Amino acid sequence: MSKPETDLAPRIREKTLDMLLEKEPEEISTRDIAKACGVTATSLYYYYKDKEALFTEIKLMCIEKMDATISAQIARETALQNARVTSLQNAKKIEKTRKQGKKMEPLAECRAGLEAFRDWAFANPRIALLVMGRLKADTQADPEKMKKYYQSTSFAKTVFDRMVQAGVLDSKDTLLDASLCIAALWGAIEMVLLNRTVPQYWTKSGAVDFTDKMIDLLMTSLMSKNRQQ
Repeated sequence: MSKPETDLAPRIREKTLDMLLEKEPEEISTRDIAKACGVTATSLYYYYKDKEALFTEIKLMCIEKMDATISAQIARETALQNARVTSLQNAKKIEKTRKQGKKMEPLAECRAGLEAFRDWAFANPRIALLVMGRLKADTQADPEKMKKYYQSTSFAKTVFDRMVQAGVLDSKDTLLDASLCIAALWGAIEMVLLNRTVPQYWTKSGAVDFTDKMIDLLMTSLMSKNRQQ
């Protein structure tokens, strides 16, 4: 049997993602996917051993797009911050900003990262729910692929390490703290997406207020010098 066309794999992922935007993973069969792609079920097995393998690839695809979106937003925020600093006319303000830059920059980047994750989730609610809950990671994946699942957490740890070095974060385990921050913020985001809060937070502005408060609490907790070790 000849191998299907080389562009079938990405088409399978895109078509399946379209289906996942409308249905839960368990509601989609291999035959459904094959029909949507205009191929036989047998053709799918040239690329994916089963439906779960396909779903994990879709999860990775979505995570890569999420990471790119978050990185781009942080870069924009950094550029805006730098522009504001360089536009200051008062020499004393410029000098004060320069001296405080070492401590303020990682804090600003930490908050920008949390806000970027929140903004991505609100802009892509269904995909966020799939990536963060409905689609499982491949626990048997090789180390390189496993890293891709948690690129955002690794980035957060790097920022937290810089905060420790700058003396604005008191942490003995930055990976744990980064993971907990992401988990806590996602919990607040999910509450909004699933309408599990009071109705006043179901609106766009209410949702931002709700999650901004969580970000405030996380930042305050991170910067506390009296945290129990």
